[in-house]
Amino acid sequence: MNEGETVDYKPGSVIPAVVDGGEWSASFGLSWTDMMVHDQARNGRILGAEGSKQYVRKQSGAMGLASARSEIAAYFLQQDAEWLFMVDSDMGYAGDTIDRMIASAEANQMKVLGALCFAQKIDKEQNQGPLGAVRYRIIPTLYQYVTIQATGEAGFRSITKYQRETFQQVAGTGAACLLVHRDALAAIGPEPFMPITDPAAGGNGTPRTFSEDLSFCVRVAAAGMLIGVDTSIKTSHYKGGIYLDEVEFAKQQETLIQAKGHEIARNAELYMRNNLSPLGLVLP
Repeated sequence: MNEGETVDYKPGSVIPAVVDGGEWSASFGLSWTDMMVHDQARNGRILGAEGSKQYVRKQSGAMGLASARSEIAAYFLQQDAEWLFMVDSDMGYAGDTIDRMIASAEANQMKVLGALCFAQKIDKEQNQGPLGAVRYRIIPTLYQYVTIQATGEAGFRSITKYQRETFQQVAGTGAACLLVHRDALAAIGPEPFMPITDPAAGGNGTPRTFSEDLSFCVRVAAAGMLIGVDTSIKTSHYKGGIYLDEVEFAKQQETLIQAKGHEIARNAELYMRNNLSPLGLVLP
């Protein structure tokens, strides 16, 4: 196909794609198999082009992730499918995930839709542990874009109080379980996942480079398209012995609430024991 030509595609068809570092989690392998079996038994969406694979696999380390995702996008645009389903090799998901994501994307008129996924980030609100231990926090990959007026710092912030069991519009999401319409990729242009650096978004005139998935979201917004996440479509994220999902996130949030309550109670006890007001004044 020559540059600038359009491809006729079959409505509702999908090419699934995975990027991995040479291995798959068991949860992903089971989910991938369930997806293929479900599709063969039901809607037959996963077609691929004539003479090509029904799916795309790219092997890549973390440093080559942006290039791998962009290569998948370029390959997809040469094929005859309507949707690209991108999923990482440490994710677990239901066999009917593609059907549900397409239904939600069409109902909400989205060209880019994510499932409910969770990431693990270093917890900057806590002191890191002794003996080299690192404290992490689970965050949902639903993001709003925020700017701090005083410093000019700008970036994506996780929406921890997301709307449950429904569609929600967001400024950004991850690429761990993502559905993208070919129109979105065509509008963005080549290398849609290559990191973008904003020269001033780091605050006080310093640069900030966005990750490959959030750089993709920046380009989607610049092309005038919206992004959504359907939180009724669940996933799990394997992280070496633990799985990040909605249950673990809820348990963490409850623990944080309890910890805050204990802190408040301890402070109140100290105030009472020392006959102090909350402002530190000695009470009569």
